[in-house]
Amino acid sequence: MWLAIALISVVGIAAVGYVILPLFGRTRTVITTEGEELADLITRKEVALEAIRELAFDHSVGKIEDADYERFNRILRLRAMRLIERIDAEFGGTNRLGPQAVQVDEWLELEISNRRRVEEALPDEGGSRLPEE
Repeated sequence: MWLAIALISVVGIAAVGYVILPLFGRTRTVITTEGEELADLITRKEVALEAIRELAFDHSVGKIEDADYERFNRILRLRAMRLIERIDAEFGGTNRLGPQAVQVDEWLELEISNRRRVEEALPDEGGSRLPEE
């Protein structure tokens, strides 16, 4: 009888230890390569630029008021500029032009104006505003 209780206790303690031990062990660190980090930053930059474009479109069709547009536009531009600055600082720039690199603000404005030009060149399908009732 005592032997069975001792055996069950040992197996129980071993099972509990097996389950709890990983909680107190080393934590895994996520290792990213430089290329993955650069790709992530570029993706985040593209998302911010796309959000700026969508915000401008929503403002142009009247879905967003002027005050909200100015506030969100300022936030999104700041986010995009910070991402571009980080890419420039850590990876040598987004376009790797060296000393001829365009200033961050100018580059961001150029990127936004290029995207707007593409939108303006697309044919207008049915107008930009719905008729008001």
